[in-house]
This record gives sequence, structure tokens and C-alpha cells, in this order.
Amino acid sequence: MSKKADLLSGIDEEDQENQPPVFKVFGYGSLLWKVNFNYSSRDHGHIKGFQRKFWQNNKTHRGTEEKPGRVAILHEAEEDGASDIEDAKQKLDTRETVLGGYISIQTTFYDEYGVQSEVTVFTATPDNDLYVGQICDHPHDDVEHISTQVVGAQGRAGTNAEYVIKLAKYVRRHFPKEDDEHLFLLEKKVTEKLSNRSRTVQINYEQLNGINHHDI
Repeated sequence: MSKKADLLSGIDEEDQENQPPVFKVFGYGSLLWKVNFNYSSRDHGHIKGFQRKFWQNNKTHRGTEEKPGRVAILHEAEEDGASDIEDAKQKLDTRETVLGGYISIQTTFYDEYGVQSEVTVFTATPDNDLYVGQICDHPHDDVEHISTQVVGAQGRAGTNAEYVIKLAKYVRRHFPKEDDEHLFLLEKKVTEKLSNRSRTVQINYEQLNGINHHDI
């Protein structure tokens, strides 16, 4: 190696040593619209080889022991500031791993300009107690089952329906070309069930009000 190459190599190593620590995490669920830690930047993009599925029960943030909710995981697609970083890691570990039954993996992220970088992804595997997977043979029947569970669940972070609807709205707004059939069909089913529930409550209220008024 030439003296010039040695010098450039030394400069590169020195620059790398002086770079601040970097922690990149890929969000695909509530992390898209509800971040509870400081971060320096946000990029839109994608990873390859996975599909978003609501195949994970949740008994803390979006459900309870009695009525668990459903949250998103990444299913492998079939072939067809240092202190802020540590704080983010700790909160993500609690939010995703301890309470959610997730694991972390490393994969390649492609931003909207095609630039690649390594990111951390939290997802769930079938060998955890909260994993549900696909219950019904037909995907549409499975989503129907999930939507029924979603509208009846609520946890410490809010309703399960809020999780689904806000996620779908974010994806539709920021990724207009995204064709996530599972997510958008679930959003439709959940919205329909909430609307039907509201109409039922209104009808019952009107009937009750009519009975009370008649009695008076």
C-alpha cells in the first residue's frame, strides 16, 4: 500500500472514530405516528422481504389480559446524540420486546432516493406466547376475525381501533403507492364495525328515549 493510501486510510479511520453514534430503527406500526423518544431525523423508505400483518396479540398498550388487541408484525414475504440513542433503545426494548413479545433484527433500509443503510427492526416470531398468525384459511375471513377483536379491545395507550385507523391513514398519506391489502381491508372492516356500533347505540337511545317519554 502506498504512503498516500496509508494516509487516506488513516484519515478515514479517524473520521469514523469522530462520528457520533447512530441508531436507526425501521417503523411500520404505531412507531410511524407515535414516537415516545427524541430523534434527529426521519426518512421515508422501505425494506425488502417482509409483509405487514396483524398477527400479534397485545395485552398492554392496545388490549388487556381479558380482551387482547391486535398489533402489526413483519411476516417474511413468500416468494412469488448518544444519550438519546440509549434512551430510544431502552424505550423501544420496553415497548416492543418486554411488553410486546418482539425481537430485534438487522436489515437493509432503502430510502426514497435509493440510498441504503442498516436499520434495526422489531418484529415477532411464531415462538412467542402472543403470536397468533393466520387463523382462517382465506385472508379476507382472517381480517374479518381480526377486526372483531380490534373493535372490542383497548389498552393503556388507547383503543385498538385507533392503532389500526391512524396507521392506515399515515401509510395512505405518506406512501400513496403502497398497496397494503391486509392493512387497508382491516381498516375498512374496523371502520364499518364502529359505524354499525354507533348506529345501534343511537337506535337503542332513541327507543329508550321514546319509552321514557311515553311513560311520562
